[in-house]
Amino acid sequence: MTSSVPSSWRAAARRVSSAVRQHVSKRQGWAALLAAAMLLGVAHTPSARAADWPERPIRLMVGYPPGGGTDTVARVLAQQLTKVLHQSVIIENRAGASSTIAAQQVARAEPDGYTVLFATGSPLTGAPLTIKGLTYDPLKDLVPVTLIGGGPFILVANPAFPPNTLPELVEYARAHPGQVNYASPGISTANYFFAEVLNQDANIKTVHVPYKGSSALINDTIAGQVQYTLDTPGTTLPLIHAGKLKALAIFSKKRLDRAPDIPTTVEAGYPQLVGGSWYGLLVPKGTPPAIVDALYKATKQALTGEEVRRAMEARDVIIQGSTPAEFKDYIQAEYTKWKTVTDRLGIQPQ
Repeated sequence: MTSSVPSSWRAAARRVSSAVRQHVSKRQGWAALLAAAMLLGVAHTPSARAADWPERPIRLMVGYPPGGGTDTVARVLAQQLTKVLHQSVIIENRAGASSTIAAQQVARAEPDGYTVLFATGSPLTGAPLTIKGLTYDPLKDLVPVTLIGGGPFILVANPAFPPNTLPELVEYARAHPGQVNYASPGISTANYFFAEVLNQDANIKTVHVPYKGSSALINDTIAGQVQYTLDTPGTTLPLIHAGKLKALAIFSKKRLDRAPDIPTTVEAGYPQLVGGSWYGLLVPKGTPPAIVDALYKATKQALTGEEVRRAMEARDVIIQGSTPAEFKDYIQAEYTKWKTVTDRLGIQPQ
C-alpha cells in the first residue's frame, strides 16, 4: 500500500527538522564559544601570566636622583638582571619625600611583576615612624622579594672642618653648640637616625639639613655648605682618596680592607653606632607568588655574576640575596629597631 501524506504535512515536517538542526547547531556553537572563553580565561590567570613573565620591559623604581649611591647600585643590578631575564630592566628615578614617592607608586601599580621597587630602609622602616598620613603600609601593600645587600656608613666632613676624628667632632660640637650642621637624605633615613643617636649619646647639638638625595648633599659637603654627613663607602671613598672629603669614622665593628686607616665607631667609644644602608626589591601586593619567586631566583643569579660582584665589592656592599620570607623578617626587625630609637629620641610622625 502506498502512503498518502499530504504535501502540507511533508512541508511542515521539513520545517521542524530544519529548526531542530538549527537549534542543535546553535547549542554546539554556544558550547564552542564557552569552551573558547574558558581557555582564554585560563590563559589570563595569574599562573598563566607568571609562566610567561617577563614578556615586556620591567620598570625598576628608585626613590633617589641619578648619580647617588642607591641609584648606582640599582643600575649595576639592572644591567645584570637584563641579561638573566633576557628582557630590559629600566631604571626610573622618582626622587623625593625620603623615597616614599617611589614606594607609593609601586604600591599602587598593577601587581603583574613589571613594576619593582628598589628600596632602601627609608620608605619601609623610617617613613612609617616619621611621616604622618603615609598612604601605604610597607608590610601590607608591598611584597618583599629579596634583600640585595648593604654596607656601613662613613662619617665624612669637609676638609676644612677642624675635627679629624669622631672624638674630636664631639669635642668641637660641645664647644660650638648649634653651630655645626650635618646633611642627610631626610628624616626617614638611617643616616638621620644615626646622626641623631650620636647627638644624644655624645650630648651634643648639631643642626640637621635635609636633602632629596646623596648626590646633592655630598656636593654641598665638599663645598663647605654643611660640615659633615654619613654616606656609603661607594659614594665617599673615591672622594676621600681624591682629598675632597675627609673620613672621621666608619660605622662598623671592623675597619674596611680598602680603607684601613679609617677608625671605627667602636674604637671611638660608640659601639651602638654600627650600621648603614641596605637595598632590597619589593613588588605590589597581589603579585602572583610564582612571579615573586621567579624574580627572586633571577636576582639571586644576577648577584652571583662577576660584574655585579666586582661592582658591589668596589662599593663595599655585602651581597645577601635572601629569600622573600627572610627579607620580610629583616624589614620587621629593622622597623622594631628604629622604633626603639625614635621613641628614645622623641621623634613623632609629622
